[in-house]
Amino acid sequence: MKPQSVLNSAPPPALEIAKYLRSSDAKLKVRQGVMDGRRVDFFKGKHAVNALLREPYKKSTKRPAIPDRDAGESHVVELLKLGFFIRVDRQPKSKTLTLQPVQVFSPDAYYVWIYESKPWWANLAGFGILSLIFAGVLFPLWPSFMRQGVYYLSLVALGLLGVFFGIAILRLIIWILLKAITGRGGWLFPNLFADVGVIESFIPTWEWDPPKGGSKEKLPAKKTTGQDEEPDDDE
Repeated sequence: MKPQSVLNSAPPPALEIAKYLRSSDAKLKVRQGVMDGRRVDFFKGKHAVNALLREPYKKSTKRPAIPDRDAGESHVVELLKLGFFIRVDRQPKSKTLTLQPVQVFSPDAYYVWIYESKPWWANLAGFGILSLIFAGVLFPLWPSFMRQGVYYLSLVALGLLGVFFGIAILRLIIWILLKAITGRGGWLFPNLFADVGVIESFIPTWEWDPPKGGSKEKLPAKKTTGQDEEPDDDE
């Protein structure tokens, strides 16, 4: 396996393709498996080719043009030769992966990523964390007005945290009272703990529990066509 420094010095076109495939824009179906006792990311060969044929790939002029599927497959083969990923064997219904002795491309084969693409904000976040730790160590040397500002900010943060826990307790009390009186519960800010944005957490304001034996209305499934669809054919 090639080190990251060698992969980062690969030909620019191949490096741009690898960065794209590692980004969320590619929508490459990547799963986690276990190889040699460590967690790795793996994908199917034809899914990588599909990702290169999607519209987001064409947004950057730094990437080589890929007019058809054969061209996309040839670029994936080039990445395999350069060592950006390796071919592995996988047993059905298993996450355990083993190295395939013959490193040739096949659309239905599995591949483990060797290349790790770190976005610029990850390095910036690491630098920010180190800066905060360093600033905390030097806190006694801060000017008095800065220490006072941090004190007030901490009070505001504790106040917001208290409001959040207060709302959480209040909505639980309301649910228990409604359930005991009417037999049907309801939630204040039903999306408070949902995986949504800050504003969306407070929308809608109220929602009743579904009636007994009923279910929430389901939205029709979004239809997808072409290469945007990645069927679960590798389970």
